[in-house]
Amino acid sequence: MTEHLSSVISSQQRVVDYGSTSKARLSPDPQARASFVLASESPPSVKRYSRMPHNKLKGESQQPLERLEYFLNVLNQMCIGFVTIYMSYITLRTNLATTHLHAWLVTIGFSFFMAEGVMVHYGGNVLTNSYKRSTQTTIHWVLLTLGGGCGAAGALIKMIQKGFLLQTTHGRLGITAFVLCLLAMSSGLAALCSTRVKKLITPLLNKAFHNFVGFACFVIALVAQYYGYQTGYFKARVETDFQILMKCLTLVSLVLSSYGPIKGLYHKFKAISGQY
Repeated sequence: MTEHLSSVISSQQRVVDYGSTSKARLSPDPQARASFVLASESPPSVKRYSRMPHNKLKGESQQPLERLEYFLNVLNQMCIGFVTIYMSYITLRTNLATTHLHAWLVTIGFSFFMAEGVMVHYGGNVLTNSYKRSTQTTIHWVLLTLGGGCGAAGALIKMIQKGFLLQTTHGRLGITAFVLCLLAMSSGLAALCSTRVKKLITPLLNKAFHNFVGFACFVIALVAQYYGYQTGYFKARVETDFQILMKCLTLVSLVLSSYGPIKGLYHKFKAISGQY
């Protein structure tokens, strides 16, 4: 009797297959169906380990570098702001005569607008990194148009005053920056209309040329600004210690502002070398 009951009970039990590699026992019950346990329904006590993605590890390793770039960019913005505000304070409290107007225009043109313009597409720029690429391009054009216009006008005022006979290092660098500024604005206009001039030069090559000339103009303009602190105009109004401070701030701004454009030029030249 006991053996009969145990055989009946065992015949009514269903065999559950949990995905084992061994062959499952077939249930004698024709209504029985194998049930499976999904991985997401596994008990919480079971620990599962997954491999960490490579891009996550790479992102974590880049976080300190990105924070450093943000910090240096904020420092650069402070240097640019201090130089612009102080030079505006010196020049705008006068009647903006020829030399005063020259100093103010080249400062806001090259040291402010152009410095901000060349950093617009830089990923570490805390002011523009949240904007879309199209918005960044629009800001870039506006800033460089203002910077190039003001800088070129300021340099032209001094060249007319001196009769285009500039013998000092500051003057010669200023003329060079003026010429490069006009060339950069012309190539920038060609880059904007790249679809029309692509028969003469490829858009990539034209943009690379524009970036190179514009960056060269910016560097020479800020070096000219550095030597401008040694002129009699600035020495007569600022003490020696403050002259050194302004030189240091201008050089720091030049170095920190150049990282983004140099990085962009590297990628463009790399792309050009891959095509030829």
